[in-house]
Amino acid sequence: MEQQIIPIQEYKLKIIEIIDEAPDTKTFRVDIPEGTEIDFFPGQFFMVRFDGNPAVQRAYTIASSPEQKNYMDITMNLVAEFTKKLWQSRVDDYLIFKGPYGKFYFDDTMKENLVLIGGGLGITPLMSIIRYCNDKHLQNKVNLIYSVRTPGHIVYLDELKKIKEQNPNFKYDVTITRPTEEHNWQGRTGRIDRDMLKQNIENVENSLFYLCGPLEFAKVKIEMLENLGAKKEHIKTDIWG
Repeated sequence: MEQQIIPIQEYKLKIIEIIDEAPDTKTFRVDIPEGTEIDFFPGQFFMVRFDGNPAVQRAYTIASSPEQKNYMDITMNLVAEFTKKLWQSRVDDYLIFKGPYGKFYFDDTMKENLVLIGGGLGITPLMSIIRYCNDKHLQNKVNLIYSVRTPGHIVYLDELKKIKEQNPNFKYDVTITRPTEEHNWQGRTGRIDRDMLKQNIENVENSLFYLCGPLEFAKVKIEMLENLGAKKEHIKTDIWG
């Protein structure tokens, strides 16, 4: 797959909404002003910093679809000094976005089935791909395999349900890694294992695999995918930690 290039640019964007997604997880939605066009492929990231402070910046994947021309979303956990400061931001504050960056992306030339595997907030670039495929009514079969600690940590659940109802080419399978009786969770539990992957891959030879999560999570899943017959060149990764 040939790397496509979108020129890197910088944008000053206003926060228009702050959405509580899960415990210690928020989405910051920024306005795309009329007359401004921001191009990126679903799965790519931008460097984000506060207005007036160029020294401190962090990389955040865009969770919204490139087809959404009015706003962009970044979703994050409360984990360190940058996010602590961001948590203090308010609607009408400005953030500086510079990008897009990254080879972890999907575009319309890819006609294969898509198997999206995410751990925790690894869902954010995958959600951009899901939204994009749904917005454009693409014929790729898209299957999300998603693990989180508790049911309360499932991000975008209502939207995933809605897209599944609307789009026969999309389905998802969520597993909870730290269930308790209080959760009253009726779904799948435990980590993503080889059986779960096998059940969710319709055609391993005609699939692209997008894997996003911590390093150890990714290493184990790559080995499982290769054991199931996935080619290395068909496995795209976005890894941290």
